[in-house]
Amino acid sequence: MQHFQRANYGQPERICRLGGLQISATAYAGGSALPCHEHDEAYLCLVANGRYMQQSGSDAFDCSPGLLLAHPRGHRHANRFAPEGARCISIFFADGAGDGVARLLGEHRQLKLPEAGRLLERIERELLATDDAAELALQSAVMELAAAACRAHGERRPAWLQRVLQRLHDDPLRTPSLQDLAALAGVHPSHLARSFQRLQGSSVGEYQRGLRIERARLALHDPRLSIAEVAMTAGFSDQSHFARVFKRLTGETPRDYRHKAQRAS
Repeated sequence: MQHFQRANYGQPERICRLGGLQISATAYAGGSALPCHEHDEAYLCLVANGRYMQQSGSDAFDCSPGLLLAHPRGHRHANRFAPEGARCISIFFADGAGDGVARLLGEHRQLKLPEAGRLLERIERELLATDDAAELALQSAVMELAAAACRAHGERRPAWLQRVLQRLHDDPLRTPSLQDLAALAGVHPSHLARSFQRLQGSSVGEYQRGLRIERARLALHDPRLSIAEVAMTAGFSDQSHFARVFKRLTGETPRDYRHKAQRAS
C-alpha cells in the first residue's frame, strides 16, 4: 500500500500553490493502471477529460469528464485508465478551510455538478495565466467549485438522484421522458420533478440543456466545425435557438466564445 501526501501518480503538468491551497493538473497514460493506494490528506479530484474506472473495495464506477470526486484522508482506491487516458485536476485544501469543506471531504463521494464544465475551464485558464491577477482568479474559481459541491452535498440526496444524473450525462442528446426517468428512479414523476428542481437548482430539462451547451462549448474549440455544425452536435436543429440558449447559459454568443477561445490558445 502506497501513501501520498500532496502528490499524485501520473505526469503533473502544472502545480500551483496558494498559501495552503494546492491545485495541480495531471495526465495519465492510456491503458495504464494505478495500484491500490491512499492519500494522507483529503482532496478533490475533477475529471477534465478522458475516463477511467475507479475500484474502491467492492465498488467500481466510471469516472468521466465533469465528475467531481471527494477523497477523504486514507481513502483506498485503484484506477484503470481507458485507452485514451485521462487528465484530472487535484485540489488540496489548507487546514481550517471551513466546516463545509471539512464535511464534504469527510467521506468518499461522486458529484455531478452543472457548473463543473464552466469552472473547469476557468481553472485551466488561470493555471496557465501569468498576469498578476491569475492567483486570485484561480483561487476564486476553485472556491466557487468547492461551494457548489458543498451545497450539492448539504441536503440529503436520495440514492435515485445519482442514477438519474448518470443517465442524463451518459447521453445528453437523447431526451428521455419524465416517466422514463421516474421508472429508473423508482419514484412518481411529479416527485422526481419537484425533488430534482430543489436538489439541483434547475428542472430536468434545463439541466439536460446545460449538458448540451457544455458539449457545444467544447466543440467550439474545433475551428473545423462551423457554428451550425456545433449546434447540430449539441442536439439543436435551429442555430438561432442554439445561439439564444448558449448566450443565456454562458453570457456570450457562440461566435464571441469561439473568438475568445482562439485568442487564448
